[in-house]
Amino acid sequence: MTHDKPPLFSKGQVIILVVLGVAFWFVGALSVRFGSGIGMFENVGNVIAFLIGLPVSWISVIIIKKVACLNAEQMVPGVSLGLLVATFLDGIVLTWGTSLYGTDPLLVGRGAAWILWGVFAFLASAFIEAKRMGYKMI
Repeated sequence: MTHDKPPLFSKGQVIILVVLGVAFWFVGALSVRFGSGIGMFENVGNVIAFLIGLPVSWISVIIIKKVACLNAEQMVPGVSLGLLVATFLDGIVLTWGTSLYGTDPLLVGRGAAWILWGVFAFLASAFIEAKRMGYKMI
């Protein structure tokens, strides 16, 4: 006799996480496009952009948790599902639609690095939030 575990997410949660993944990716892509024009990825602006990514990611993870009604066990997998969608789109658009991010290859590259930093910051925030909510990973 087999005992099937219930799914980790409801269908509604999956839809919400996918939509949020698309939305956060699009905001990141537009941040690269318009941030490049105001010096966000040049010298000091680049450092500031990376630092701002930490609290923005933390707040975004809290938003994801609330909108998708995630419990502690669902935090890391839920944020990961959204990031899966976002990085999929990022890879495609960086390859075949680079102009969405801008026209200066140096700034687009720095923006892409900033987006990768954001993936780290989102995942780190998800792990911290899951632990804060009482989820024991070890």
